[in-house]
Amino acid sequence: MQKDMGELCGQVFDIDPAIRFAGIIDRMGKLVAGGMRPGLQPLESIKDMDRLYLEFALRNAMRREFDGDFGPTIYAMSERERIKIATFPMPGDSLLLISMERGRPHDRIISRVLEFVR
Repeated sequence: MQKDMGELCGQVFDIDPAIRFAGIIDRMGKLVAGGMRPGLQPLESIKDMDRLYLEFALRNAMRREFDGDFGPTIYAMSERERIKIATFPMPGDSLLLISMERGRPHDRIISRVLEFVR
C-alpha cells in the first residue's frame, strides 16, 4: 500500500507546478509517503516538520467528531502569508497533505486532488 501512496503523491505533483509538497500522514502524525517537490526547500525547519505533521493529524481526528452533524470532511484548507496548505482525509485514518504557492489559484488544484482521493 505504501507504494500506492507514493504513486498518489507523484500524481498530485503532476497536477500543477505550484504544488510544493505532497505527502501522506498517518494518524500518529508520521510522514509515510511523499515529501517536497524535488529541487525545493521547505519553508519550515526540519525540526518543526514532525510537529507540523502531528498538528494536522490531530486536527483531522478532531474534525471527525462532527461527522454525524455535518458529514465527513472532504478537505480543509488554510491560506497563510507565504503558502496555502490543504489536507484531504484518506482511508485508514491517514490524510493527504499538500502545500502550494500562495499566488496561484487553488480551486483547480483542489478539484483535481479530489479526483484522486475519492
